[in-house]
Amino acid sequence: MCQPLEWFKILEREEENGMSYFSNEERFVNLISESKKVDFKDKKFLISGNFHGIQKFIFENLSTKNASKVIRAKSAFVEIFTLYMARYICNRLVISENDILSTNAGKFEILTDDIDISILKDIQKKVDDYFIETFFGLSGLSIFYVECREKDFTSKDAYKKLRNDISQKEEEEKFCKFSLISKKPILTKYESNLTNQTLCKVCNFRKIVSSERCQVCDGFIKLGEALVSTKKELLSSKLGIDTALFDGFDTTIELSDKLKSYVQKDGKEIATFENLAQSSCKNEEDGVKALAILKADVDNMGRYLKESSVTNSFESFDIFSKSIDNFFSLYIPQVLMKDKYKNTYTVFAGGDDLFLVGAWDELIALSREIEKEFNDFILGDELTISFGIAIAKPSTPISYLAEHTEQLLKKSKEIDINKDAITLFGETVKWESYKKSFNSLNEEFKDFSVVNTATLYTLLTFCNMSINLKDDIKNTMWKSKLNYLFSRNIDKKYHYVLEVLNVSIEESPRETKMFLNEFIYKRRIG
Repeated sequence: MCQPLEWFKILEREEENGMSYFSNEERFVNLISESKKVDFKDKKFLISGNFHGIQKFIFENLSTKNASKVIRAKSAFVEIFTLYMARYICNRLVISENDILSTNAGKFEILTDDIDISILKDIQKKVDDYFIETFFGLSGLSIFYVECREKDFTSKDAYKKLRNDISQKEEEEKFCKFSLISKKPILTKYESNLTNQTLCKVCNFRKIVSSERCQVCDGFIKLGEALVSTKKELLSSKLGIDTALFDGFDTTIELSDKLKSYVQKDGKEIATFENLAQSSCKNEEDGVKALAILKADVDNMGRYLKESSVTNSFESFDIFSKSIDNFFSLYIPQVLMKDKYKNTYTVFAGGDDLFLVGAWDELIALSREIEKEFNDFILGDELTISFGIAIAKPSTPISYLAEHTEQLLKKSKEIDINKDAITLFGETVKWESYKKSFNSLNEEFKDFSVVNTATLYTLLTFCNMSINLKDDIKNTMWKSKLNYLFSRNIDKKYHYVLEVLNVSIEESPRETKMFLNEFIYKRRIG
């Protein structure tokens, strides 16, 4: 792993095809100079905020209809609200917004010389009431602080301890959300006179105001429209935040490229999931029309932060965290703009994770490119990235797909202590073996399209037999059955494929199965 002060050099590196990690206009070549210059003298408190329950906030109970219009907006709202609250806290404590150290991935940090605990408690109460009233407590924002001194930011051991204290406090706050023990039951304004006829057709939670949607979902749809517009900035009151609940505090939010990210558009409208599914296999004669849902994040990040040099000082950590965030939130959306990946919808991209929806064949190919680019980006093997990918019809509820893909990613994370895996087509394998098998088979199968689909499904059966050798002695017959299949049904000129399959099914049956499924899906009608 390169040293933190070298990260900006990576961002400047030009690719062989002339494309850098960031375009000339957006390249972070001055990442070090842009790193927060902080005077730590006399600073005594680090205030931190953490938006919890993000996945529930974005997906819970969300209907498929109109989902494409709101989930990107809800993801962006997490970032907008995080920034808004950081500024609101500064306003209430009468401190400069320059004291805000960072705001990204649903978290913020503010360094100050003094705090009024009663004000922080009042702000937390306002936030809790807002999330209970508007979002039924499925998500929220925890605000807490830790004490610190100047040396905590410059001394290697002290800064590592400070980062650990922040993580520990964050975990503690998760068990004290909303102070529910002291709260009385609440009937919110969104629940009164609620019937099946007055229920919002988007969120299935709140009462309709107009156009079959509630006031909150209407705000998210308008935010989504702003994100795909040419607007550069808007007041927070125009971005879905009920500023009246926070003393009328309003602030201008920049609609940056990072916040807008990338979504495929159908004219001026955001492409629907049905549009994305129909765009799959566009270069094939046939092929399944379906969505893929991709979730990925960096492996063992917590362990890495504890053991590596990036937490030796604030400057190192700041540069490192911004570099990782920029890779996902700026570079990956730039990749999505390529023609071969454009049928994609960014749910969220930032911090150290990624959630995409798109044409299934494009997203599977994209996963291979992202894994390669990430390895090039970190210039070493100390950090890796794991993926979970699900394929589904566009009518499948997005809330279910989000949870299902989370479970697939979890399987990748459980493969071994080092992770670095992908779960796809019901199998979980290490990236290294998957890439090796895919590249080998992809090369040999280029001219193998004349084989019928039934034969390909038989090859899948042989893969399953090889995987389950210990379960049944008859499964050892897969190799003889494979040879018989080729001798009876396949032209001798393709027997070079037999040699490759004999080795691949024996040594890497799960990886071979993943390749064959992708190959079949590109040929199958349905």
